[in-house]
Amino acid sequence: MILRSLLVITALVAHQALAFQFMKGWKVPKRDRAQEAAVEQFGDKKLAVITGASTPLGEKTIQDLLASGEFHVIGAYANADDVQKAENRKNLTPLLCNLESLDSVRDFCSQVHEFRGSKTLDRLVCQAGITCDSIDPVFTLDGHEKTLQVNFLSQYLLASKLLDGMVDSMEARMTLVGDGNTEIADLADLNGLRAGFRNPIATLDGSTSFSAPKACADSVLCQKLLANFLHTKYHKLTGVVFNNLNGISKEELVTELVTGAAGAQSGVSLALDGNTLVDEDTISSEQSKEKAYDIDAAFQLFQLCNELVDTEWPAIKQITSPCPTLKVIGAITKNNVKKEELKRMKQGRPGISEPVEELAQRITKRQRVSAFAQRVVGTILGQTVGRVARFAGKRMLGHVPDTALKGSFDATAGGDATEILDDEDVEEIQSLISEQLSKEKKKDFGDKKLVVMTGTSSGLGRKAALALLRTGDYHVIGAVRDLDKMEAVADVDGFDLDNFTPMYCEMNSFDSVRQFCKNVDEFRGSKPIDRLVCNAGVYQPTLPYAKWSKDGHEQTMQINFLSHFLMISELMTSMEGSPEARVTMVGSVTGNDNTVGGGGVYPIADLHELDGLKAGFNKPIEMADGYGFNGAKAYKDSKLCLMMLANFLHTKYHKTTGIAFSSMYPGCIAESPLFREKRPWFRKYFPIFMKFITGGFVGEHEAGQRLFQVVHDPRCVKSGVYWSWNGGPREGRGAEAIEKGGQISGGGGAGGGWDSIFENDQSSKVLNIDTAYTLFSQASKITGADWPYEQSQHLEVSTSSTPFIDVVPGSTLESATNKNMTAAQS
Repeated sequence: MILRSLLVITALVAHQALAFQFMKGWKVPKRDRAQEAAVEQFGDKKLAVITGASTPLGEKTIQDLLASGEFHVIGAYANADDVQKAENRKNLTPLLCNLESLDSVRDFCSQVHEFRGSKTLDRLVCQAGITCDSIDPVFTLDGHEKTLQVNFLSQYLLASKLLDGMVDSMEARMTLVGDGNTEIADLADLNGLRAGFRNPIATLDGSTSFSAPKACADSVLCQKLLANFLHTKYHKLTGVVFNNLNGISKEELVTELVTGAAGAQSGVSLALDGNTLVDEDTISSEQSKEKAYDIDAAFQLFQLCNELVDTEWPAIKQITSPCPTLKVIGAITKNNVKKEELKRMKQGRPGISEPVEELAQRITKRQRVSAFAQRVVGTILGQTVGRVARFAGKRMLGHVPDTALKGSFDATAGGDATEILDDEDVEEIQSLISEQLSKEKKKDFGDKKLVVMTGTSSGLGRKAALALLRTGDYHVIGAVRDLDKMEAVADVDGFDLDNFTPMYCEMNSFDSVRQFCKNVDEFRGSKPIDRLVCNAGVYQPTLPYAKWSKDGHEQTMQINFLSHFLMISELMTSMEGSPEARVTMVGSVTGNDNTVGGGGVYPIADLHELDGLKAGFNKPIEMADGYGFNGAKAYKDSKLCLMMLANFLHTKYHKTTGIAFSSMYPGCIAESPLFREKRPWFRKYFPIFMKFITGGFVGEHEAGQRLFQVVHDPRCVKSGVYWSWNGGPREGRGAEAIEKGGQISGGGGAGGGWDSIFENDQSSKVLNIDTAYTLFSQASKITGADWPYEQSQHLEVSTSSTPFIDVVPGSTLESATNKNMTAAQS
């Protein structure tokens, strides 16, 4: 009896212990008191901030928003009397904000954040503005010309301080409202702003003659540039809509912009046409459009205004995919990725001189971060899932071995890259080209579209070219480095040789790329190029050391990115006249660090500060970031550069030229020759892994169909898009994948058919307009690219017409002047 009782008690204790262990990880959800307070204060109303609340336009907008019952409005009033008069109105919070004082703007923003608590801002309408009737400029207490400070600089500061409160809103809109004739606006090289824009400097361009109407026009142009720049910098990462409105004569139209469908368009300049709001591009002159979309001026304006008003814009980083499997893999591999990257950075930066102390300090900081991460997660991961992580990361997902067995681009070329084009080769090649052009240059293209595609002799380009030719709608010029191989491929695949013209192009040589572009122009005659596809690429993950191109640059980056960069600059003017010209870059998931393939497997694509390119990227500099060579990272960096270039060219040229710039990821072509340099076991098992584990496998034929779709499908005429098919890897593939040989429509990574194409998200690195601007500038210098339609050289500082007068030694103005002159000289 006693024994039975003991057994019962033991069983109960064990049961309770198990129950406790089961409940151990369970926690009562914490109450978000800040969120509860926000709901109690604002209910389900949207929160709007409006400047110039005491003006007729501001008052009308506030009345309409309050009458809708959907908004709580924070009104920015210019003086205390107006604040007092606006008090006690339901759902209106009046606050003092004198736009003639930058300190007053900062105080206003602090009060807004304190008042809203955890409530997000849903609307920001910067519509306050003044006109100046005086002949001579009037300066504020901050020392800036009054019209430009009130209409732009103060509202620039306000927008920078309030944007972080808008990023979590589901439908945030930021609208800049102005009124001025931008035809007379001229910012020139922003020399006045570079010199500090303080009394006696009264104009942004630094001219000595002040004009009140031009000051208003300049402020409106600045608003347009800012709205477009913020759209490029933040819209895809945050969802916040940025637009601007010019020339208001009907007060109710601002309300329509804040609440209606017209205001939901981001990156658009709106104007009044009769009684309706329209895209200003449809009614403005080409000159006005060029001014509004001048990315060089916008970038410089953004940088200079940050210094002038002493502000910083929020840094937005995109999180990794929400897929649970991806999160687990990412968490497992994160620590290993950090350690591997630290090892590479410890090896120094060949070809770039810097103080030893600076390098040591940088490494020490990274070591501290890595050591902290290891202490937190090292024990658990090291003894359990860490082993799986190392196996998956280093083996199945392509860890770069310390030494390569054999094989590289040079090995297949038959020697060192510097010997690829000797004099005899050049003469023979030019002879073949001349013979070919003499037969083809007068060809009648009929109504066929003309496509230029690199890398058509193998892989993705081969299949895409075949698909284009089979439609009968295209004539394809294939840029290849081996004409004999191309001839054999065309014969085997049955290329329509009447509509396919192979041309020699060695992407390892800038001279060869330029000659190719000249040959294309001679061949096409007056026929415009309709499509340019940047597809050719080399992947050398096992290469233990850098190899050099004919021009003395690391091969992977030159072949995959720099030569394509140069080719686009050479052929863009040849695309004029095409009704729907498209430039397509073949990107890669490995260049996107918002995925496991790009963010959880070492090495990670990361250009850092582009120190390698800034230093000229000549031998012995091996990588874009300036650090030691890593073959797999060189490939990933080059794909990151291509995708960034597509976005940048969209921003810089699309609205003024009509050319659509996009990038695409065709999926993991696991059996592609791209992996020919991987170890035999990897080439055997990697396709199986991609078919049955991740579901990301795509055959060459299907991948070629996807590239063909981006070139051909009318849906893909949209610019500034990263095209993908059907999202990320699926879970629970199991027997279904085996039954269908891994070819499941809708598989992960890039599965699905023609109708599964969609506009995919890109990581914050790819969308970083600041890095993209630097990349474009440095790549132009390295390649000698001469881009068309350049409006002005904003990087150069001219002081010939700038009134640098009465500069007090040691003053802020002197410091700004010296700083900008130093920047200009460098």
